[in-house]
This record gives sequence, C-alpha cells and structure tokens, in this order.
Amino acid sequence: MTSSPAIPWLRPPERSPVPPDPRDVRIVDLLQTDPAGAHVAVIGIPFDTAVIGRRGAREAPAAIRRALYRMTAFDLESGIDLAEGLRLVDLGDVAVVHTDIHETHRRVMAVLREATRQGLRSLVLGGDHSLSYAILRGVIEGLGKPLGVIQFDAHHDLREPLEGEITSGTPFRRLLEEGLIEGRHLVQIGLLGGRNSRAYYEVARRYGVRMIPAARIHREDPEALTMQVLEVVAAETDGFFISFDMDVFEAACAPGVSAPSPGGLLPAPTLALVRRLAAHPACWGMDLMETAPPLDPDGRTVALAAAVAWAFLIGRGMVGMKSESGIDAGPPAVP
Repeated sequence: MTSSPAIPWLRPPERSPVPPDPRDVRIVDLLQTDPAGAHVAVIGIPFDTAVIGRRGAREAPAAIRRALYRMTAFDLESGIDLAEGLRLVDLGDVAVVHTDIHETHRRVMAVLREATRQGLRSLVLGGDHSLSYAILRGVIEGLGKPLGVIQFDAHHDLREPLEGEITSGTPFRRLLEEGLIEGRHLVQIGLLGGRNSRAYYEVARRYGVRMIPAARIHREDPEALTMQVLEVVAAETDGFFISFDMDVFEAACAPGVSAPSPGGLLPAPTLALVRRLAAHPACWGMDLMETAPPLDPDGRTVALAAAVAWAFLIGRGMVGMKSESGIDAGPPAVP
C-alpha cells in the first residue's frame, strides 16, 4: 500500500498559538512533564458553582493558560530570563464536581496538600474564590506549619456561611474561624468603599487583619509597601501564600469578573507588587481567581490575569538568580 503524497504548506501543530520563532523562548517552552525537581506547578480548577455574582470563572484556567503560555520567558525590566533556570510543570486540572462544592473542595485540598508535600510552589488558576479556602488548607496541611496570607481583593470575603452555604464570599472567614490562619498574619490589599459592609469590616478588625484600601495603593511606593506586607505575613510563620481576586483591578482594566470594581487597582504597580512578593523565598504560591472569559468579550481581563501569573513566575525566577541588572533576589528557593 503506497502512502499518500505530502500536502504542501503544512507543519506539525504548534503548542503555542503564535508563529514559531526559534529566538522567542516562551513560557510554554519551559514546561517539563515530570514534576520531580520542578520549582512551580500550574494547577487549574475549572469551578464556579459557589460564586455569588456572575458566573463564568470555570472557563478561566484554559483561557489564562493560552494567554500565559504565549508570553516570553524574558523580563527586560529586571533582566530575568526564566529559561535560565525556572523549572515549570503543568499538573492539569482538578477533576471537579460542579454540583458538589464540598466534594470539589475535598479534592482541591488533597491536590494542594500532596503538591506542597512534594516541595512544589503552586500557581493555581481558578475558578471562584471559595476555592481559596481549600487551596490554603491544602498548602497548610502539606507544610504542617503556620502560613501567612496576602489577599488581593476589592472585598473582605469574610461573609458568614448563612444556613451553612459556602460561597465565594466566605473563604477567609472560614479559615479564620477554624484557626487555619491568624488574623494578624492576613493582609488584605485593594479593598474598596461601597463594596464592603460595616459588619465585615468589624470582623476584620476583631481578628486583627491588616487592611490596605485601594486608595493607599494608588499613592504608595511598591517597594516600601512590599516590605510592610512582608513584615506581617512572614513574621512567626513558615511562609506565605498570595490569593489574588481579579476584581481587585479597576473595572475598565478587568471587566470580565464576577463583580467589576470601579476605583480598583491599576495594572502596572500591582504587577510590580506581585513580582516583588513572589521573589521572596518564603512565598509558597499564588491562586488567581474570578476571571470570567464569557464576560470578557475583548479578552482584556484574561490578558491581565495572564500578566499577573507571568509576574508571579518572574518573581519566582528572581529567587536565587542574579539578573543582568545586578539584582540579587536572595537565597535559592526550596524546590
């Protein structure tokens, strides 16, 4: 049997949705198949059953991956080239149960607990913000040690689970009430007036949560703010985790979220802050929540979410690396 003649002008499908260029090393090119020895693990959670507002975040992991993986591995601002040493693995998506929040959370906890026990720092792509309870509990159980939390969010997410209902507004209340984190080790960045009630503000005060409104971020130097935040989350803990809700951004920059936030944070200083925080050796990972592609017709929110994920990876690349600009980001991370 003879083979069919080759059809001209075809090439094997590319992993990246942009034309191939051997001089362009992209994030997708850093992916390894074996988690052994990896520094960062990408984990998706396509689940939005618990969201209070508009749904669509279940489609975010796939959309953010597509945008992130086409970004280059080089940061010209810091001189960091992730191709020189960051080992990245994509573990895929958690097999969620869309009709069962408790079972989905149980599975997320198990995945993050095991990934942490293997020494992996996690970049988790959600999904609704209820998942941060399960993510953080899994990391804490995997470490077996206290953990600080940096929460980027327009909202406190300290709602009481009324009639036992778990929502995207309850994760940090549950973590505090169960003693999984201490209020004095929780920093909430980007809170907005008109988006939070007096009652939950008082809950945050009662637990000793450090609250940093969006208005302060607009005028604060990212470097100084980083040092202040690290003093809270890294003191008397064995590391910290970043929980990032995309509704923290100004609504014009991130309309494709459950609850758009006029007056929210602007991208440039926020990306700089994420990069600086992720560059600390004690950072155990970040979750990136509430991007809703169906509510994002022009793709700007997905692109910004990918930029946040990329800033986190650049920060992790700075750990133990010396950039061309001469910046020494500190001792090597524990892989």
